[in-house]
Amino acid sequence: MAIFSASTLGNALAAFILLAPAAVGGADNPPPYTSATEAYRQGASAMKDGEMAAAVPALEYAAKRGVLGAQLKLARLYASGQDVPKDDAKAFYYFQRIADQYADIPSSSPIAKYVGESFVALGQYYVGGIPAMSLQPDPGYAAGLFRHAGAYFGNAEAQYQLGRLYLKGTGVEKSSTIAANWLAMAARKQHAAAQAVLGELLWRGEGVSHREARGLALLTLANENAQSSTRDAEWIGQLYQEAFTHADNATRKEAEDLLPQLGGPNRTVATTAKATSSDRMAAPPSHAVSKPSAPALSAANQPQLGPVDVVPPAAMGMSVGFGVQDGGLGLRP
Repeated sequence: MAIFSASTLGNALAAFILLAPAAVGGADNPPPYTSATEAYRQGASAMKDGEMAAAVPALEYAAKRGVLGAQLKLARLYASGQDVPKDDAKAFYYFQRIADQYADIPSSSPIAKYVGESFVALGQYYVGGIPAMSLQPDPGYAAGLFRHAGAYFGNAEAQYQLGRLYLKGTGVEKSSTIAANWLAMAARKQHAAAQAVLGELLWRGEGVSHREARGLALLTLANENAQSSTRDAEWIGQLYQEAFTHADNATRKEAEDLLPQLGGPNRTVATTAKATSSDRMAAPPSHAVSKPSAPALSAANQPQLGPVDVVPPAAMGMSVGFGVQDGGLGLRP
């Protein structure tokens, strides 16, 4: 069962005319490659050497014939726009093919992480829409895609993205508690952004139990894990420095003791902040945690939430029921 409606595919069809499989000729017009597997190998080799003019046709030949590795490489290429002109419509097409074909493969499969990645990419496209192919924003549907990737495939990015939707009430009913539980799942996988957003929630006690030390510990780990990410390092660093600056010595010591429990190193938290003081701290960008507008819960009603206190999957409506189409698994990317 395909995961996309006929109307969605109909709207997208015009954008993909150029992606239709090339006709295979007779003896006077032999196919350009001996097999889809060989086309993939040639395309991957050319891509590695930076020869994109040769890589793209070979990968497209393989992708149209069901080779997963070729589909994923093309999806990433068109989504990033680094080595080819950025084309979200083409990226969506290839991510969609992967999701349609492999939605229900075992989560233990060696290609499961690539399928989860495809669901996340599709969810992000549905959050914002794609004007070039008349794909309208549908955050409710995006939530279903994130939920499947996060629950079935255990994808940390999907868990993080779904947590953000619940925080804002975008496409789902607003719930800081459910948001925090999805964020906790990703945080346990050392997802820096999820650690930062969850840490900020616990530090401030907005919609969840006020736990400053645990929040500071998560923000500390997030700040360390984000150093390898140019996308997230700045705003995560700002959240960490703000919390650290306002924490007293007892809270810092308690955060230090919590670090090993949260997957961090068993070492002492720094005693001084090493960045801009809090009075000069800029506000985090829009993708950082949004401040819930609902009244804070009373202390008696607040859940004792932490990265290991997760709502059971059945209570979170995880089963989405996406189907799978016939087809081989192709090559690993």
